Amino acid sequence: MECRLSTTTQNRKVRKVIWKWQRRCWLVAKAKGGLGKGLGALLPVFDEEEILKENADEVKKIALAEIIPNPEQPRKVFDEDEMQDLAASVKEHGVLVPIIVNKNENDTQYVIVAGERRYRAAKRAGLAEVPAIVKNYSEQEMLEIALIENVQRSDLNVIEEARGYKLLMERFGYTAEELAKRMGKSRSQVANIVRLLHLPEEVIAMVAEGKLTAGHVRPLLALGDKAWQIDMAENIYHDGLSVRQVEVLINQMKDEPSTAEKAEKRAEKKYDDELNTELKIVQEQLKEVFKTKVAIKNRGGKGKIEINFYNEEELKRIIDLLGGEFY
Repeated sequence: MECRLSTTTQNRKVRKVIWKWQRRCWLVAKAKGGLGKGLGALLPVFDEEEILKENADEVKKIALAEIIPNPEQPRKVFDEDEMQDLAASVKEHGVLVPIIVNKNENDTQYVIVAGERRYRAAKRAGLAEVPAIVKNYSEQEMLEIALIENVQRSDLNVIEEARGYKLLMERFGYTAEELAKRMGKSRSQVANIVRLLHLPEEVIAMVAEGKLTAGHVRPLLALGDKAWQIDMAENIYHDGLSVRQVEVLINQMKDEPSTAEKAEKRAEKKYDDELNTELKIVQEQLKEVFKTKVAIKNRGGKGKIEINFYNEEELKRIIDLLGGEFY
């Protein structure tokens, strides 16, 4: 079925029919596992002449007082200038495209699934009600739809996207690979985005505020030390470094042993000398299991076990051996 549409029509009946077709295509896409195909699978459009053959009315007016935003909507930041422009347009023309809301049997209010910007603009414009389509989605479907809609339209900053992915993984048990298929991305893309949440909150905030990009801060993950990561992020911002300059700088820092690293090597030698025979045997056994350098550091009955890795694939392999899930 051909999926084309001119969206300039002002005919109310036509617009309502359009949304019926969109609902139909959403159900078809869902049945075929189409959520991961991107926004086209969620909100497709069709040839206007074909739409006119249909006669349906699923759009209803709902009071703004009965509608609430989705508390788990991934998007948290709304551009103020864009919102002012949209509110002015809504005040003059009204809300032309219905929002999608959800209401289950036990709900007392409608929860926004898609269209929060239009809802906010309508409130600013002083409207009492908005056109809406009421659905009955599960909690999981609501979160998926909101995330897909925003990701495909590039409405989320990368931190909002990462938190949305993490929520789906933690609440609904998605692996990075499964989530990648749902979102129409590669596994490495999803994993790299979620890994940004391993950075300190101070660095995450700088990305969310648009001071730094994901490309600027991703190399900082290699530093490990959180205080160091924060200092580097602030320097990158104040010095106006490019992503390439950051990558070169971080590689130089990794290649040059610090005073702390030199001291640690001296301490390692001392620990090796003090390590008893039994622990040395265990250490060698662990090296065989993980196929990498393993160090057991013991002092007074306390200590730690260090397992080295040198790239992302080695880290994934080690985590798999430990029975964990690599994000």
